[in-house]
Amino acid sequence: MENLSDLLRDFVSYHDIAHPESFHHGLLLGLSVLLDGEYRVESNRESGYGCFDIAFFPLKTGTPGIVLELKSAKSEEELEEKAKEALRQIEEKAYITELSRQGVGEVWKYGIAFCGKKVWLERG
Repeated sequence: MENLSDLLRDFVSYHDIAHPESFHHGLLLGLSVLLDGEYRVESNRESGYGCFDIAFFPLKTGTPGIVLELKSAKSEEELEEKAKEALRQIEEKAYITELSRQGVGEVWKYGIAFCGKKVWLERG
């Protein structure tokens, strides 16, 4: 997450994040092209009892899948709790259902919270 924090600090304008969750979602989705050939990336798809933000479906057997849930915090003090809330949402809404249904055995789950150019990550 340090690299993401550096990227936000160094290259993103405060004005870029007028709609924070949409901006950060698009940023992470854009960065996911780095995983092309390793994963099929899905955004805002139904799985379990809701829609995950971003999921990575491995193209090779034995590779873990990944689910990201993103939240916006109104203050830096809220970052940790918002990231934990995102992680709870992955569990409560069973967002790994589609990955499991497609035979993915291991799924890494990340709750990520943003406040402007600050970011906090929780892994479940």
